[in-house]
Amino acid sequence: MKRSHVVKMFMIVVSFTLLSAPLVSVAQQRPRSQGLTPEEKSRKISPVPRDRVNVELWFDKQCGAAYKQQEKIMITFRTDTDGYITLYDIDTRGQVSVLFPNRHQPDNFVRGGQTYTVPDRSYSYDLVIEGPEGIEYVDAVASTDPYYRWNFNQGEPRWVREWGLTGRSYNNVRSQNYKKSSEYKNRPTGFSAVGEQSLAKNYAISRQIREDIRSKIVTSPRSITEQPREQQPRDYGTTTCYFYVMADQSYPPPAPYPSREEYLRQQQQEFQQIPGLDARQSGRRLIVTVPGTILFDNDSYALRYEARRDLDQIADILLRYPETSVTVAGHTDSRGHADYNQRLSEYRAQSVANYLVSRGVPPYRISSVGYGETMPIASNSNESGRQRNRRVELDIRVNQQYGQ
Repeated sequence: MKRSHVVKMFMIVVSFTLLSAPLVSVAQQRPRSQGLTPEEKSRKISPVPRDRVNVELWFDKQCGAAYKQQEKIMITFRTDTDGYITLYDIDTRGQVSVLFPNRHQPDNFVRGGQTYTVPDRSYSYDLVIEGPEGIEYVDAVASTDPYYRWNFNQGEPRWVREWGLTGRSYNNVRSQNYKKSSEYKNRPTGFSAVGEQSLAKNYAISRQIREDIRSKIVTSPRSITEQPREQQPRDYGTTTCYFYVMADQSYPPPAPYPSREEYLRQQQQEFQQIPGLDARQSGRRLIVTVPGTILFDNDSYALRYEARRDLDQIADILLRYPETSVTVAGHTDSRGHADYNQRLSEYRAQSVANYLVSRGVPPYRISSVGYGETMPIASNSNESGRQRNRRVELDIRVNQQYGQ
């Protein structure tokens, strides 16, 4: 991957393989006890088996997808609990570099349930696929132990110094049994000999790194027996995704992009095939209106069972048109207290947004907002008008990077 401005900075933290490296390089050069503080000398290493943090990791395409050279990629991840996460990449050459934390997101602390992306929207660069044909792995390691918190701007994590680690080369890792792997069985048609060599090497590297990480991180770097139980580190988790890099010549020439207006018009036609939905273009936006009666019972923001079929079709269309962002907006009629209507509209919008994400729409494409009773499209003086005002709208816009 091409990491533009951050590649050089990443090199100072490539020693994240610290987690994967045995205590060799410095230990072989001098006795481990030399140069340590009394606190470090007395530190106890106590095995603490833990494996309970759930880490999710996915791309803008699914894991195991094929990308062509120079194609952009977006990586998304989250954990189910607050913790400290490091994300690293094994490129098609077998070189390891850290993706998260980085200079844009320097602290590796993450909130449980919150979704993070690399590159983040605030970045001034894109992540671009480069390098020869092959397979590329992205691995994530998370722990609730604050010992593993580190800041990119402060350089190497402290356990690099305390363990005497200087990084590790995986160039000599032997590739074994890779032809039995799902990576080999699912390789794209037209995968060249160069690609298979990369697969054999990186399959072995990724397995070795994960095994080394597990052997390190399940060992607490300090004695925890004297800590109160609620303060003891609890658990850790790892996960991995991979994708194939395909040379340009193995792909047919890409079809020209339709105009932005045509891109929205094609989506409009598909939304109009779903009974009960209204889809109309408004300037450079596509507004898809879903009546509240389709989605929710009265005074409820729990999705009706029948609504899921329509939302499944909506999610399928959104997935077929990935170059868009979507704002889910909730609206109510004017009956009841305005504050109540505002909260209800927010909850309903969030329910729809959450469901679309659960059906595979990437979270970074979805946002939600509630407008309560403030934006009626009909009169609230009669039931037919109030029924029209109770609705959820999808405000769909084409991304600024479309066609680039």
